[in-house]
Formats: sequence, C-alpha cells, structure tokens
Amino acid sequence: MKRLILSFAITLAAVFTSYAQDYNDQWLAKQRVYTSVEEALSNADKAEVLDLSNQGMSSLPADIALLKGLKAIYIQGNTLTAIPPELLQLTELRFIFADQNAIAKIPGEIAGLKKLKRISLANNRISEIAPLTNCAQLESATLSNNLIYTIPATISNMKLLKELDLSFNKITAFQGALTNLKDLEVLMLAGNLIPTLPTTVANFKSLKVLYLDNNKIRDMTQICNITTLTRLSLSGCGLMSIPARISQLYNLQRLILSHNSLTSVPTDITKLTSLVFLDLSNNRLTRLPNEVVKFESL
Repeated sequence: MKRLILSFAITLAAVFTSYAQDYNDQWLAKQRVYTSVEEALSNADKAEVLDLSNQGMSSLPADIALLKGLKAIYIQGNTLTAIPPELLQLTELRFIFADQNAIAKIPGEIAGLKKLKRISLANNRISEIAPLTNCAQLESATLSNNLIYTIPATISNMKLLKELDLSFNKITAFQGALTNLKDLEVLMLAGNLIPTLPTTVANFKSLKVLYLDNNKIRDMTQICNITTLTRLSLSGCGLMSIPARISQLYNLQRLILSHNSLTSVPTDITKLTSLVFLDLSNNRLTRLPNEVVKFESL
C-alpha cells in the first residue's frame, strides 16, 4: 500500500508540475536569484527573487523586511514552524515557496499580501486554510501532505484560482463551494477520505484536470458532468463500474482507473475520441469490448 500511495504522489507531482510549474515561471527564470539576505540587501533596489531553501533555518533574519521590492521567495526545506512575520510586510510578494517545513498555521495577516499569486506549502502541518481564502489575487495554491480536514465555504472567495492541490490530507467531504471557482483548471484531491461528489460539480466551467485517487468514491456518475475535463484519475477508489455516461467526457485525453474492482468496461468508452491514454490495470477485467479497436488515437 505504501508503494501504491508513493506512486500516486509521484504521478500527482509530475502532472501538477506540467501545469503549475509553467505558471509564471518564465518571469522567474529571467530574474537574478539572491541566496542570502546580506547579498540581496547589497542590491536592495533590484532584488526581486531570494532563495533561502535548505539552509536549516528556524527563523528568517529580521532584515529581510527591508527588501521592499521582493517578489518571490524560496524557503522550502527548512525548520520553520510558522510563516515568518517578516514576509507579511513584503507587500510586493507574488510567489511564496515554503514546502517541507513544520508550519502549523496560516496567519490571517497573509491577506495583506494583495499581489500574492502563487503559494506552495506542501509537506507541512497545516490543518486550517481559511485565512488563505482572503487572498483574492491567488491563482495557484499547493497544500498537499498536510493535516487539512475541511475545505472552508469561503474557498469561493478565491475567484481567480486556477490550480489547487489539496492531495494527501484528511478531507472528508467535497465542499460544494469549490464549484463556484469558475476559473479553476486543476484540482488535486487524491489521498483523502472523500466518499461522494455533489451534483454541483457540473458547474465547473474550466476544470481540465481532476485527480481523486485513493479516496472512497465508489460512483463516478457525477464526474461525467464535468465535460471540460482532459485528465481524470480515480485509482484506488474501489470503483465497481464505469457509467455509460462517461461518453459525455468528450474532451478527455487521459483516463486512469487502475487499482479498482472493475469487472467490465462499457462500449460507450469508445466514444471518447480524444483519448490517448487509458489505464485499467489491476482491476478484475477478463475482457474488453470489441469496439476498443475503434480507438484511433489511443
């Protein structure tokens, strides 16, 4: 099981990277990266990107608050137990990368970062994300591998959100407020405890990527109403059947249904003419429909 979960995690990271890492990275790649506060302060009027990752830091130097023009900071792989208050004074920040720390709480003051577009807090100890929903300009949020139990209703405040990764937490319900995020394109919820999806998932207008692996979702009927999907993964959910309505996912290019309890595949699946990748491994299948030969792009 551990190997299976690790496989999910690696796959999710790879897929999310292909969408999110492209996101504004062209700007980041062109900037000079400073690797110490002292170095950045020596050119404070031009310092926009600071990398303090993997330095064993439990706190940040107070002088970092003097870098008023800082737009991106990397502080992952340290031993921080909180988002440093010094960062909350840097109102030009667009990007915060703080994965692999011991951060337990997102402070309410983060709402003061009016220009924040992307935050990554994977592999921390966060249990509550409500303060983050006040960041109205946020477009990408990664919070995988934390201790999050619920998705707050205020998530609907994040009108510009395009990418959300809450995989490998302890979420027990798919919050209907998520479906109010009309610009959401990527949603990662694998490795949680979600049993069902609300009918309102049909309200998703832009969702392209949905990963729900290793949840308790036994019925994928509601998902068939998200016709914008290009990637869908439901590995390890205990699925026993594929609804005929899967044919409604006419934009689907990648479909992963491995490690379930499927005994048959409906012929309607062959109507997915955009499909290029299909994974049905580790099920209880003894045959596939003869029509499967009609897949020209698979």
